[in-house]
Amino acid sequence: MKVLLVGESWVSRGENAVGLDVIGMSSYTEAAGSFMEKTGRYGIDFTYIPGHRASVDFPMTEEQMSQYQVIIISDIGSNSLLLHPKVQNNCERIPNRLRELSSYVKHGGGLLMCGGYMGFSGFMGKARFGITPLAKVLPVILLNYDDRIEEPSGVVPQIKVKEHPILEGVKADWPYFLGYNSLKAKEGAVEIASVNENDAFITVWDYGKGRAGIFASDIAPHWAPPAFLDWESYGLFFANYLKWLGHEI
Repeated sequence: MKVLLVGESWVSRGENAVGLDVIGMSSYTEAAGSFMEKTGRYGIDFTYIPGHRASVDFPMTEEQMSQYQVIIISDIGSNSLLLHPKVQNNCERIPNRLRELSSYVKHGGGLLMCGGYMGFSGFMGKARFGITPLAKVLPVILLNYDDRIEEPSGVVPQIKVKEHPILEGVKADWPYFLGYNSLKAKEGAVEIASVNENDAFITVWDYGKGRAGIFASDIAPHWAPPAFLDWESYGLFFANYLKWLGHEI
């Protein structure tokens, strides 16, 4: 099945003071490689758009999106999908791609939103998906402020629906996470796993003819530690999730 993954990259900038001289330094990181490699073993064909290319390369219309069975938005804010250079630089009008994405799901597509510092509401509320057309599509209620829950001592998800197809063959010994986005399941959604008792961690529902789901933590560092990234069921779990969203299981 064909899946589009957008996000999971960043640029780091800093300075080194050497005597009286200050040297600027920067680095670029893509964190999606391991996810795509391990999940791809189960028949998932990925197209990847890193964060700095999302504003230009993310599909413009529902028709363009429909070449994929599932679209993943992971750790990237709504501005990156709303503000095309044509809008910012030339004051041109373009389709609202989050509205197009909502229609894509309603008419049969699959959507998975994953967490992180720029997931859901995000750091200082800057991801701001809760005030976009995508809010009605997601099976969870988003906070209207910084939704990060830091868990430096580690927190383990509690499985609530053990027989769901997404968990078929997945080991029961879930590893710990170092943080997540605080979300609440909407009425009618299926909360497969929760964390800290009251926060939705893996939640899905049918939306129109399509399906939408959330994973409330990182799929890559730092909230996702090696204990999760190297977990035996890591690739199988996400492959199952994508296949369920794409109506393959």
